[in-house]
Amino acid sequence: MSIPLYQSPPSLVVPGDWVDFFRYVGETYNGVLVPENDDRDIKCMLLQRMMAAKDRFDVHFKCDYQPPEVGDWLDSDNKLAAPREAYFLRANTGPRWLLGGVMSRPFILSSQSSGKFSISSIESSSSYEKSPLGRWLTFSSIDHCFIIQEGLLGVKIKTGDSNTWSELREGQTLVIAAGETFTLEFGSRYVRVWSFSNGRGIEEVIQNAGSESEGMVLPETVGDWQESKLLQVCKELGVEVAEL
Repeated sequence: MSIPLYQSPPSLVVPGDWVDFFRYVGETYNGVLVPENDDRDIKCMLLQRMMAAKDRFDVHFKCDYQPPEVGDWLDSDNKLAAPREAYFLRANTGPRWLLGGVMSRPFILSSQSSGKFSISSIESSSSYEKSPLGRWLTFSSIDHCFIIQEGLLGVKIKTGDSNTWSELREGQTLVIAAGETFTLEFGSRYVRVWSFSNGRGIEEVIQNAGSESEGMVLPETVGDWQESKLLQVCKELGVEVAEL
């Protein structure tokens, strides 16, 4: 476990070997939470390590960077930008799509990243009677990483014994490789999962098969989705679908 500056944010690093940079500038900690009584100059120590690592790990520092001044919220802060444009997305105010009782709040779509990746908050509830994701799904060329933020997510991977559910709770992470067949079940009143995919993933299914949501949160009740539209979208995205 590496703790640079005693922080542990959720991080995905591409290319994968660049994670060695964080291992180099961090340090191993085997305690319970944090070294509360560490009186070292952490900032100075970390800076020295980062400067020593810049050539080894191809890191380029911009020492004259000037952060923007604090200002009022802008109307553009609740919109996704055009491809490869910088933007700021205010929490929980961005675009939202709803498919049945499953909501997707994208932070970035593959269309903005030249098809390289997508990140979205996937939300739903066990209060709904049925879910459009309650079926076998196989993304033939897309990897998914799910980080549970709130609630309980049930996951079943289709293997020799496909009757076993795995339960994931807040703070746990699940990686589903391309070609693996899986299904999801939302196991608590409110479930929020961050979804990372290396292309057009589950967030695109929700967006393209669903409709834009006017509400800011999950609705009390949800209607049926268009099954034919869902199957067509899955076909267009190369997602294999089968009943449980």
